[in-house]
Amino acid sequence: MTGRLGTTGRAWVAAVGLISCLAASSAAGQRPPAPKDTALYQFHTEHGRLQMPDGVRLAVTYWRPIPRQTGERFPVLLEYLPYRKDDSFYQRDFPIYRWFVQRGFILAAVDVRGTGASEGTLPPREYSDEEMRDADEIIAQLARMPESNGRVGMWGISWGGFNSIQVAMRRPPALKAILAIAATDDLYHDDIHYIDGVLHVDQYALEIDHENGLPAPPEYRTDSVYFHDRFDRDPWILTYLKHPIDDEWWRRKSLRFHYGAIAVPCFLIGGQLDGYRDAVLRMLDSVRAPVKALMGPWKHDFPHNASPGPRYEWREQAVRWWNHWLRGAENGIMDEPRLTLFVRDGHSPNAALATTPGRWRYEDWPIARTRWRAWYPASDHRLTRQPDSASRASGDDQLRYVAGTGTAAPVWWNDPTGDMARDDRNSLMYDTPALRHTVEIVGFPRVRLLVSAPVPVADWTVRLEDVGPDGRASLVTGALISGAQRDSRTSPTPLAPGVEYQLAADLHFTTWIFRPGHRVRMAVANAQFPMAWPTPSPMTTRLTLGAPGTVLELPVTPPVAHPHRPPARQPRAGPDAEAPDARTLSFHATPAGRVTRDTSTGTTMVDFETRWDYMIGARIVQTIEREHYQTEDESPARSSFLGDEVHRFTFAGGRTLRLHTIMEIRSDETDLQVTVTRRLFERDRLIRSRSWNETLPRGIH
Repeated sequence: MTGRLGTTGRAWVAAVGLISCLAASSAAGQRPPAPKDTALYQFHTEHGRLQMPDGVRLAVTYWRPIPRQTGERFPVLLEYLPYRKDDSFYQRDFPIYRWFVQRGFILAAVDVRGTGASEGTLPPREYSDEEMRDADEIIAQLARMPESNGRVGMWGISWGGFNSIQVAMRRPPALKAILAIAATDDLYHDDIHYIDGVLHVDQYALEIDHENGLPAPPEYRTDSVYFHDRFDRDPWILTYLKHPIDDEWWRRKSLRFHYGAIAVPCFLIGGQLDGYRDAVLRMLDSVRAPVKALMGPWKHDFPHNASPGPRYEWREQAVRWWNHWLRGAENGIMDEPRLTLFVRDGHSPNAALATTPGRWRYEDWPIARTRWRAWYPASDHRLTRQPDSASRASGDDQLRYVAGTGTAAPVWWNDPTGDMARDDRNSLMYDTPALRHTVEIVGFPRVRLLVSAPVPVADWTVRLEDVGPDGRASLVTGALISGAQRDSRTSPTPLAPGVEYQLAADLHFTTWIFRPGHRVRMAVANAQFPMAWPTPSPMTTRLTLGAPGTVLELPVTPPVAHPHRPPARQPRAGPDAEAPDARTLSFHATPAGRVTRDTSTGTTMVDFETRWDYMIGARIVQTIEREHYQTEDESPARSSFLGDEVHRFTFAGGRTLRLHTIMEIRSDETDLQVTVTRRLFERDRLIRSRSWNETLPRGIH
């Protein structure tokens, strides 16, 4: 989600000091040739401040290799986040930063102004103008450090990938390359506020607005500066709900509309179960600077510890990348095909999937041998290679809008799924006959729907599924389609009741091998709850069958006799190094959610809960986070989200600090009622409370 990994990545950082590091070994033939000197660098860490032109000082943690000879200079790698490097993200950071500093890179972790340990007022949005201007200055200062070789690379996963792309668009002189993992080039359509252009309320909205209200480490002062700069700042959820249309506010920071702005080389890493995967292929298509891409089968994870596997040692590739662009090493990384791709083999539905069947191979993009194969829904719920000439004459298929449909899929287009039957039963389903031959697809499946609705606001969702011989269906990919945005994302308009409209969309990027005996399914619904906020009116929509109005097109990639496969790059055996001064005490989560369906009232509820207790030095941090989604089939306008998050810090000496945030969003036919309340307790005594209550137009959502 926007810039965020799960709660397993949060922890406290303390001084690491000087750490001795042993030389690493690698299996012959499994990795690129090692440099002549394979010894790893010793290193140390230190905390500092970077002063911005307006006087605000940003907190930075440096990870510095110990030079082996006088005057040795190193490239600098910058990760720039609002995620509190000095507490929430240290356990995540330690093994990754250690990897790169051992291999001769200075690393700088910087907190965005107004967050973490940095000074300044919390910016009004993600990727703010203030954040971007500070990035220019940070890069310039890092390049001028005495031990720097003057070349800076910017990198990160999610938020760190987002702002790496956006900073590269600004072309600061010392920035020579970027590495963006699980990021996007389209902030409105692809991010978690309006997924596929449809209103979405994510757990992230609660998490980020809660943590934005925390005091700054290491002192956690609750003084007037903290209250002014953080606690009392408007929650970001209000900002995003006030921008429901894809306009210049979103687009000026979205590379998709400014591809010519990037001139530095880009290494892009995506996962086929991550909501941000499409940008990897779009940037391969459209960025004119050198681009290299890695696309695996994962969720929103770092590839070396990703789920589901197989995992991939991306850090070795990253070292080659940085050595080439920041040191000038001729190591052959740019001689390889631009895209390293995992092609998923069709498999049974499994929400707990640990390892995805399939294989790695090199491809270029676009894949020249792709052949588009069209399938047409027919009146008897078949999916046929030829349009059914009788289907249009025999009438359209009707689809009852069941607002609670969608819970078999994830909260966004990520995560493995179980059997899709729960969603399919409230969808229009069209199946091919059992396949006689293997069908492999790589790319963006396309759909066209000819539809009508009796109300002015309606959305559609299309899912591509693989139905096995046992009748169970695996989700391959999907997409939401906004009826209001049928002609224009920037100028949405209501539907005219009863009028037929042509909708067209690309489903999200995927790879999949449909095996003989399996069937290809196209499932169409008007709800994808809780991924998409329910549209307000009960209805029955119509889907007109037959060409040219309704069709599914698959990007079929015929096999090659001798595929060019990359060498295996599995992570090394054993766990990564852990932070020496932090440990998890307990952790519990319900990542798939708990779904409750009250058939007597037509009410669907989805609940999530995460509890995480950890120790940082002598401190104990306890977190509890809960989200509750609810909708009603007969009154979908009355939908709601309730989020509740608590951080409790226990310090040496007995001091305790507890921040409690409650976020509630309720809708009716025309508006969203939003309430956010923050309460701060010290030694269990309330010392500050602040509430925001706003009624906002829901727009054409």
